[in-house]
Formats: sequence, C-alpha cells, structure tokens
Amino acid sequence: MKKRTIFYATRSQFKDEELAVIAETEFVDDAGAKHNIGDLIDFQVSRVPTEEPLEIDIEEMVRHKARSAYKTILAPCIVEHAGLILEKNAASGFPGGLTQPMWDALGPDGFLARIGCGGERATARAVVGYCDGMATYTFVGETSGTLAYEPCGDRSFYWDVIFRPDDDKSHRTYAEISEGEEGLSTKLSMSQSTKAIRKFAAFLSTESGDALFNLS
Repeated sequence: MKKRTIFYATRSQFKDEELAVIAETEFVDDAGAKHNIGDLIDFQVSRVPTEEPLEIDIEEMVRHKARSAYKTILAPCIVEHAGLILEKNAASGFPGGLTQPMWDALGPDGFLARIGCGGERATARAVVGYCDGMATYTFVGETSGTLAYEPCGDRSFYWDVIFRPDDDKSHRTYAEISEGEEGLSTKLSMSQSTKAIRKFAAFLSTESGDALFNLS
C-alpha cells in the first residue's frame, strides 16, 4: 500500500494533536484487511484560508470548502466541517452548518440558552471533503448523543463541552472524556471525525493516485 501525502486545510489549533492520534487508528479496506490510517496517509496540516458558504447542509458547505482549499494548495487535500443536528430538527438538518457561527456568536452558555437544547438528543455530524484537482468527494461520520444542560470540561474545542456521546456510559462530554491520560484517544475512538476519516482512508486505498499535481 503506497503512502500518500494529503494536505489537511484547517485553522483549528486542536487538529494537529487529533490527527496524530487518528493516524494510529485502523480502517478496513475493500478486501477486509485492517491498516493504520497513518500507513496510508501522511497528513500535512496547512493553515490556508478556505471559503465556507453559510449553509445548513454541511456536505454542500464542505464541497465548496474543499475546492477552495485546492485552488490555493494545488495538491490533493481534505477539509472538514462538523455540526450538531438536533433530533427534533433532523428533517431540516438544523443547526448543521449553522452550528459554528451560532456557537462563535453566542458562546457555550448562550448557545444552550438561545437554542433551548439542553438535555435533547442530537447527532454530531462531521463531513470530510477531498479534492484531487479533478473531482470532489465527501465522507460523512456521525455519533449519536445528548446535549448537556451546561458546559462541562476544560478542553474548549468547539461544542466538545456540551456533547455527550452515547458510547460513553459515564455520560461525560467530549471535553471531559479528553481530560487525563489516554483521554483524547478515548474521545477520538467515538468521534464523528474519526469515522469520516476512516471512510476517506478506505476510499483512498482504492485510488490509483493519479491526480493533478499529485505528491507521493
């Protein structure tokens, strides 16, 4: 299996740390064989700015974002965006791609107060977009959970302080799970982001590597 260099366009200070852990995570190829993601992909973080249209539909936003990243990097690259989908608003996907601007404007307490969503069921959805210069692909990962009534935990990465994944039987938020030794690895084992990147890795393992300005 040939290792590929893929640029990851992000402005997040947390993603370098998370990608190092995700690289040690397994994915399954089409033949059913298991590989570490890092055996296939050499992630190179790029701080290039990307265009993010205001869309509820996260996949639509990510397609545009991936193409805008490629125009600057001119090499195979991925972008990612995540949002919360309230169970009662699942049909419309709300707030979806609007989660981040609402979060940025209101903060954790204001978000919970204005949306009135403490205690509600929600889906954390992450979409990874890959552009190789010829086509754009999207990969979706989802984790089900419940929103806390108030922010909990010290790792202030986006809405990690309010999302409680079902897979954690102690009912902790992502931020609380991330605390302590092996905490981040535990969080990422449940994460919607890891699930989306696993799907991307499985896809990439079937590709020939032919792309515009491909780096190997």
